[in-house]
Amino acid sequence: MLTATETDLIQIKNLSAKYGDREILKDISISVKAQECWAVLGPNGAGKSTFVKLIAGMLHQSSGSILVDGKSIHNYHAKRRAQLIAYVPQKPENKIPYSVYDFIMLGRYCLMGVLGIASEKDHAAVDEALTVCDVRHLAYRQMYTLSGGELQRVLLAGAVAQSSPILLLDEPTTFLDPAHDRLFFTALERLHAKRDLTVLMITHDINNAICQCTNIAVIKEGMLAFCGTTSEFKSQCPSILSSTFDIPFNQFVRNDTGTVIYGSWGVK
Repeated sequence: MLTATETDLIQIKNLSAKYGDREILKDISISVKAQECWAVLGPNGAGKSTFVKLIAGMLHQSSGSILVDGKSIHNYHAKRRAQLIAYVPQKPENKIPYSVYDFIMLGRYCLMGVLGIASEKDHAAVDEALTVCDVRHLAYRQMYTLSGGELQRVLLAGAVAQSSPILLLDEPTTFLDPAHDRLFFTALERLHAKRDLTVLMITHDINNAICQCTNIAVIKEGMLAFCGTTSEFKSQCPSILSSTFDIPFNQFVRNDTGTVIYGSWGVK
């Protein structure tokens, strides 16, 4: 159970990270409240994936601190960390030697007893994850037979079964076609409505981020270029997008609905 107030579920202070002598992240500070949904935007190579892996405890920072529920992420043992944080990676090589059902059950391991024997509660959690992520029809397929869109929803289902209150997503729809992209985000919307989740999601889909997320962080060249609410971000668009990606962006408005989107289409 989490004990932190909603103002300090995740606190990141003066975070820096290096690969060898190369500095990847520089002095980043962000506070994430419970139940917020954050999009992390920025160019390729900006340090976004490193940032999320640091929060997940998969990497160690060179300086600064990452507190989850008031405690350093590295002071949790692995099983407890998994009970707090679920991580969905970019599309992995699909050589996972499990059925979909058994793979999703692996997400329950951090909640099982010493013997690792699945209980009725564990099977119920897997059944719920299959339903929420709309992959029940894939339950007895082998993981290696799945398409990219199916695989990403199954990876999300594994995180759902984990029942962790914090969900980290690293570009989950990068390789998906528009139909599978929509299916993934529909599953995520369904999940967010069902549980009090806190979400951090790396994405290049700017307009989806504006529609889906409460807050946005922008990382450029390892530094925090913007951090605030989505409405604050929109108030600086499209100029902030142009400066972030070093190409001109325009604002486009649908005549029939007044919907606003941003893009670099047709801009020289």
